[in-house]
Amino acid sequence: MDHNIKALTFDVGGTVFDWQTAIQAKVRPLNDARNAEIDVPQFALDWRRRFFQLLAEVRAQKREWCSADVIQLASLKEVSAQYPSLKLTSTDLTELVNVWHAMDVWDDFPPALERLRTKYRVIVLTVMSFSIVVDSSRHAGITWDGILSGEFMQHYKPDTEAYREAAERLRLRPTEVMMVAAHPGDLRASMQAGFRTAYVQPKLNEPFGFDDNDPNDFDIQADDFTDLADQLTT
Repeated sequence: MDHNIKALTFDVGGTVFDWQTAIQAKVRPLNDARNAEIDVPQFALDWRRRFFQLLAEVRAQKREWCSADVIQLASLKEVSAQYPSLKLTSTDLTELVNVWHAMDVWDDFPPALERLRTKYRVIVLTVMSFSIVVDSSRHAGITWDGILSGEFMQHYKPDTEAYREAAERLRLRPTEVMMVAAHPGDLRASMQAGFRTAYVQPKLNEPFGFDDNDPNDFDIQADDFTDLADQLTT
């Protein structure tokens, strides 16, 4: 692989962390206990979709600048109103938001991460809050070289400026940074900032309308994280 690459910036929500299983595991017992009979996977998707809609409002300065935790709670409150049979209490809402702080990672990711860190600085570049990434990383037993959360930067992804700011904070040129994600939209936005790109085949279905299914114009296309590490360390 091109030795000009000095750092890898990872998307983590959906790429590394399995948010769908975490949410469904929390909602399903509530659904059963209250005989709500909701579509649990759809509830998770609706919540995630509304999160991105509210995030877009923050990016457009239609809402106050805030962290992903604040947006998660606001979007959950709105979505829960669409599922009245769940009868979510304030305690339920808090516990559901806390699910994002204890997500698992895909089994092939931890060994791949350690291999990649022997050659590159491996950094998180995410819209999720700093505390979400710290807590879920500790939960999964993984270690990064750094975490760049949009809540502390001037922009959230996929604003081009978010990627440029990440490169600046790493004291690197954009061409020396490679964005790694399972979302083509994220990667294409990073390309506009001059980043190199690595597409990892997604393990989740995330039909939110901001991605397409053509990964053929990226520098690397990997079947999984093992394949990614093979391509980037040989």
